[in-house]
Parts: sequence; C-alpha cells; structure tokens
Amino acid sequence: MLKLGHIIYSNCFPIHAGIVTGAVACPYPVVPGIPTELNRALVEGKIDVSPSSSIEYATNPGKYRILSGLSITSRNKVMSILLESRFPIAELNNRTVALTTASATSVVLLRIILELFNGVNADFMLYEQGVEDPYDQADAVLTIGDLALKRSQTPRFPHAYDLGELWHRQTGLPFVFALWQANYQKSRDAELKRLHAILQESKRYGMPRLRELADRHAGEFGIAADMLLQYWNCFSYDLGPEEQKALLTYYGYAAELGAIDAVPDLRFLGETQ
Repeated sequence: MLKLGHIIYSNCFPIHAGIVTGAVACPYPVVPGIPTELNRALVEGKIDVSPSSSIEYATNPGKYRILSGLSITSRNKVMSILLESRFPIAELNNRTVALTTASATSVVLLRIILELFNGVNADFMLYEQGVEDPYDQADAVLTIGDLALKRSQTPRFPHAYDLGELWHRQTGLPFVFALWQANYQKSRDAELKRLHAILQESKRYGMPRLRELADRHAGEFGIAADMLLQYWNCFSYDLGPEEQKALLTYYGYAAELGAIDAVPDLRFLGETQ
C-alpha cells in the first residue's frame, strides 16, 4: 500500500487538512516528518508520495513525478524562512552562518541570496533546530517552519530577513518551497493517480475553509489563529505557469552554484515519457 508523507509544519495543513481530519477518505497511511526526513524517506522508498523540498526533485532527476496543481509557494514574504543576523546581510562575508538541517531547499535559497545576489561568501555550520542553540557560535542563523514563525527578535541579532521576500525583491517571482512528488513506478501508476485525486479533493476541502481551520487547529501548532490565517494567505498552493517559471528560475541559480548538476525537466504524473 502507498504511504503519504506529511510535513508536520503548519504550512502543509491547508492541503492535507481534509485527509488528516478525516473529512476526506484516504486509505493510505500518513507518515509525518520534517522536510529533510521526508526527502530521505522518499528517496529511500519508505514513502511513495510526499510534499517534499523542491530541491529534492532536482537532486535526483528522473526519479520522481510531480503531482500537478499542488505546491507550497510563497507569493512574496513567507514569514517562516528567517535569517537572523548580527550584521546586515551584505556584511556576512567570511562570517559564520548557521544552517538548519531541517530544510534543503531553504539552505540553497540562502546560498543564492548570499553568493549570487549579494556577492557574500560565508562560512557555514549546521545545527539541529529545536535541539541545538547556535546563537553563541554564529553571526547569522537560518531557522524555518513554525519555529521561525514564532520566534521573537533578539537584540543580539537586530537584522531579520524573510528569504521569500528577498527572493521576490530580486526576481519578481514567487518561490516554490515544496512539491508533491511521487516515487514513480509504472506498475503503481493507477494507485498513484488515485492518491493524487484524493489530495486534490483534500485541497478543495481545505482552501475555502482557512479561517475555520485556523480557529480550530491553531492550538495544535502553538500559533494564534489570526497569525496562522495570515501565514496561510502568504501562499499559493497551486503549481501553474508562474510557479513553474519560478521553480525553473530557482533551479537555474542552484545549478550556477553547483548545488545541482543541471536544470531538470518538470515531469508530471500521468505523462508518458
């Protein structure tokens, strides 16, 4: 039986709300995790479909099929991908920047912003957010997800940057943080299409009910309902032409950095090639 990955952060909830609340019938087990855990489970075949870091698709070209119509895409600001810094971003050259191990896409995005947009070459260290405290060791810290959304600014790090906003300011484009990806095998095509249809039904359930879902589930995420609604409204959960253009632009910069080998073709579930 297919297994569906589920990002435990609140940004995934509008798409999966129908499934996880039982409002939309889904016979497939749901496996929760943070983005990097789900990336690893997807590539290892431990789950079959998941909202997964957009960089994961390009890191393993040809392995996955994209489920059309589904993404986690910031229109401008994202609120939950946060770089806190002791110095202005243009002054981080040769300074230490702590990168969360919870996200692969955001790490590459930060490198694009630092190296390609600002000409900054920083020294990077990794940390496990929610477990390790990098603030005494680093000059800047990247935090993602609900933890970033709930952080209060500290006087020691007076500069705070929303990476979605920085990307949009430079490119004029939205930013695709996650795609629903299928670990594709032709023999499972019918089941994968069935799960895709369930996900689309869950999206149709969730998107018109954002206010209701925020009021009902805010406590589960530890985020005030009004803030949660504001956060969800930062996103397009679609994958139309503008989102696809933004995704390919990101892959172009990632290839320029050497983070991926080349810009991959976008191959969707149901395509024959």
